[in-house]
Amino acid sequence: MNKIRSFALALAMAFSFNAFADGDELVVGIEASSEPFVIIDPKTHDYVGYDIDLIKAVAKEAGYKSIKFHDMPFDAMFADVLVEQVDCAISMITITEERALIWDFIGPYFNTGLDIMLNKKYQKEFKREADLHDVTICAKTSSTCEAYALGMPDIQVLSLDSERKLFEAANDGKCDGVITNEPILQYYLKVSPDRDKFYRLGRKLTFAQFGIMTSKNRPDISERLSQALEKVMKTPYFNEIYRKWFE
Repeated sequence: MNKIRSFALALAMAFSFNAFADGDELVVGIEASSEPFVIIDPKTHDYVGYDIDLIKAVAKEAGYKSIKFHDMPFDAMFADVLVEQVDCAISMITITEERALIWDFIGPYFNTGLDIMLNKKYQKEFKREADLHDVTICAKTSSTCEAYALGMPDIQVLSLDSERKLFEAANDGKCDGVITNEPILQYYLKVSPDRDKFYRLGRKLTFAQFGIMTSKNRPDISERLSQALEKVMKTPYFNEIYRKWFE
């Protein structure tokens, strides 16, 4: 039995309660260090980002009167959805066949792929994935990025629990590069004061899609959010939030 399935079954057996709010409030699990998808505004201390704008619009369309965010480590979102401590989770969660056996996914709402950022000292030596050897790559714990990196030959993987820590480790020289979703690297290399230290391989390693994760035990919530997301994606606002964060 694989690790994800074993983990899910253990949690399901350990917990038999839920903490859902009433039907007027949507409780959302997030991991607020995934710029520009989910971050904390340094001035207002509010949660902001592409995923935040999207889930607020979806919640409103679905008829929820309020929305509550629970910030947690990335891997904890899977557990909290499973044991129904939150209604759903959103924070660059990639839809995979393995995950879909245990959780429901609303969407997809965003197409993406993995890419690698490396220290510029390697720019002449490493131009594609096949060139990589004898380097340490940072990846987020329990992510598809980590799973991909662990399957790459001739590299070491340093797993950390947030994108912020990945970039900090790269800047501090604790790793030679970062593997994460392409738009994350694009945004970082656009706004970071340390952007001149690094370069992207610039080749998508995989194709991936993000979705809103819900519990299979709550088809009422899944259907409600699915219908709302479908409507939001047909509005001009859906394109507006993309331009706001990525153009």
